[in-house]
Amino acid sequence: MADTQNVSFHVSSGVSSENAEIISAKQGRTGRPRSSPGLYLIKTGSAYMFQMRLPKTIAGDVKRPIRIGLGVIPKPEARRIADKLAAIAREKFERIEIAMSKANDDETGFWPLMEDMLGGDFDGIDEDDKGTRAWQAVTMGLKSALYDISKPPPPPTAEEESNFAMMRGLVRIAQEKARKDAGEAYNKELGDHAELLARRLVERANDDPASLLTLSPESGSPSKGKISARVGLVSANVETEADKDRRYVERDLSDKPLFSTAASQYLAQRVNAMVKASKDIKTAEMRLSLFVELIGDHPIDRYTPTDLQAFINLMKFWPPRDKDRPSHLTAREVIDSNRGFSKGRIAKNTLQNGYMGVIKPVFSYAAAQHSFDNPVKNVALKYSKDALDAISAEPISTKKLTRLFQTCVQSPYIDDVMLPLLGLLTSRRLGLLTHLIGNDITDKFDGICVAEVEGIVMVGGKWVRRPIKTTESGRYFVLHNFLIEIGYVEWARRQGDQFLFPQLMKLADPAKSASTYMRRLYDKAGIKDSRGERFQSLRGDYITEARKDKEIGERERRMQAGHALGGDDHNKYGWKTLTESEAEMFAKMPLNPKIDFSMFRGLDFDQLAKTRRQAKDR
Repeated sequence: MADTQNVSFHVSSGVSSENAEIISAKQGRTGRPRSSPGLYLIKTGSAYMFQMRLPKTIAGDVKRPIRIGLGVIPKPEARRIADKLAAIAREKFERIEIAMSKANDDETGFWPLMEDMLGGDFDGIDEDDKGTRAWQAVTMGLKSALYDISKPPPPPTAEEESNFAMMRGLVRIAQEKARKDAGEAYNKELGDHAELLARRLVERANDDPASLLTLSPESGSPSKGKISARVGLVSANVETEADKDRRYVERDLSDKPLFSTAASQYLAQRVNAMVKASKDIKTAEMRLSLFVELIGDHPIDRYTPTDLQAFINLMKFWPPRDKDRPSHLTAREVIDSNRGFSKGRIAKNTLQNGYMGVIKPVFSYAAAQHSFDNPVKNVALKYSKDALDAISAEPISTKKLTRLFQTCVQSPYIDDVMLPLLGLLTSRRLGLLTHLIGNDITDKFDGICVAEVEGIVMVGGKWVRRPIKTTESGRYFVLHNFLIEIGYVEWARRQGDQFLFPQLMKLADPAKSASTYMRRLYDKAGIKDSRGERFQSLRGDYITEARKDKEIGERERRMQAGHALGGDDHNKYGWKTLTESEAEMFAKMPLNPKIDFSMFRGLDFDQLAKTRRQAKDR
């Protein structure tokens, strides 16, 4: 796509959008009834909504009107906003009409603008798709304009004006100092006396704030004092910049692709590496699109660490539940609705590993593909204390474990019955256990059974990708002899290439559903005194029990749990999987004598696997 940054253009006054169809409530041939809200408006309940159709010259076969919710506001306010939105819409219609009328070889005028406004290679789509893209472009533009119209920034106070003046002065001094250090042409008055001038500005701000409104950095003079300019520079250069609307921050020209293009390429290579489509791709698309909506779609090499910090600063207000993020609201409206955290707080782990875990790789991938220095490489981001910290797993008492297992065996569903026991006797992650198939289990050593989970496996004649979190997770782990004694291992191996938890695997997100079911199971068993007591606790209990056996070392415990080998380099030599003697120790590890495990004997695993969850248990 042609570069569209800073494109200048002229709008001909001869082009109009008079054929844009205006929609109002109950408008008939005899004119608008007296009860109508007026042009461009309809009323749904007590709320107003702006409505307008695309002109026929750009709409094609698109009949869908543009609709923007205005909320529950007084009628005069709705009228004022609707008039402004209509004026903005007409201006956008004119620009699109002119762009559509230009030749395809117009590389400097409206054609690149058209591609930028409507997305993608405009020359390669049909008329209907052009109309759809025009509708999307105008709708998004009006939603953005509505935010500025309905929530204009308040005029700055005298104190704020003086603070802004000081910050501008400090930034100017810092820029000239940076140019000097880089060997570029610079203002000698500022660059040669940067620290002294910065001190003088801070002194003026403390002694006479009003004087800063007419003070330029060049007029400062050296003075005594022990004020550090570094604090002021960091505050002006980072914190204030991160508070700006990064969608409209001026950026240099670039021939690199936009972030949206680079992100699509990054996701495409992830999809190509998959055997089948993954829900993770949809989640990644949503998170990357949210980044673009909040920070803007700029050339990939023109972002800065401040853009990522600004995103984090906004996202701390993002409601964690889908139901609190209505689809008719823009992302900024959703964020504004939770400024007081009335709809909950997002987890720090979600921001750090969920959102940044997909945003940062786009820059790394694009830097390699398009030959530029990654602008956000090794950036250290600050996460607000308002974001929820991860809750560490806590040990579960023997009494509670007994209640949990009693609740397990009373359930008619095999996942309720066996997943907690497998978690305790293998120390493996819930997501991995959920995806086990019969062929994963083998008689590795004489009388010792192990399970080895490959990332891609044939299930029922189809290739399936399974959630192997790390390389270590894919290494085999030992099944305790108790699982053989109760007949579970024999039953599991008979399932062949079928899942051991078939009802779970029919769901859209088996691991997530399993986690939900486990929480309900814990609640039913009365294990809800602490949020740290959960399925992960079972893994910790197993590792703790293994630690009691003096013959089982840390290296062996890590391999059984699927963790990376720790310690010094010497500890990483040797077999990367358990040996026969090591596996035997885990297979025969003594069970907790305070828990009656006999309740798991005599279970009908065939019947448990066949039982489908009732609606009340989903």
